[in-house]
Amino acid sequence: MRALERLRRPRAGALRLQQTVGTSGFTLIEALISLLVAIMITAAVPLLLSARVLGTAAIDGFSPLEWRLFLQQLRIEMNETERWSVDGDVFYLQKWSGETVRFLLATRRAELIRQVNGAGYETALRHVRAVSYRAGARGLFVTVVADDGTVWEAFVARAF
Repeated sequence: MRALERLRRPRAGALRLQQTVGTSGFTLIEALISLLVAIMITAAVPLLLSARVLGTAAIDGFSPLEWRLFLQQLRIEMNETERWSVDGDVFYLQKWSGETVRFLLATRRAELIRQVNGAGYETALRHVRAVSYRAGARGLFVTVVADDGTVWEAFVARAF
């Protein structure tokens, strides 16, 4: 009996663990389910935001998103050039590498295209009726008339 009492009695300095019944807390399954719900909500928020922004753009027409992309690409091109010039509705860029890049309007397809050294046919902007350029000291004024008649204007500045 004394040996049994000695086993049940905690020794000095020993930790005594008690098992409690009915404590509140998360189990592993509950934690995983709550993590899954949080991930689903986090993944759904950008989709809802982008659906609202992109849903207003025309599907087969001049797109403001394409316009902004064209301006960003043109800004990058201008930062890589030695000089630029305008000849009517054609915009020429003379790169440091010796290449000549030009942007011109292909009226048959209503596209603004990019050509390098007079070759190639890279579409830079679609659904364009007319384009005009005006060279400035620090950049370029671009005016585009879309197929639906709206006029889009921007100033593209060189970084240096």
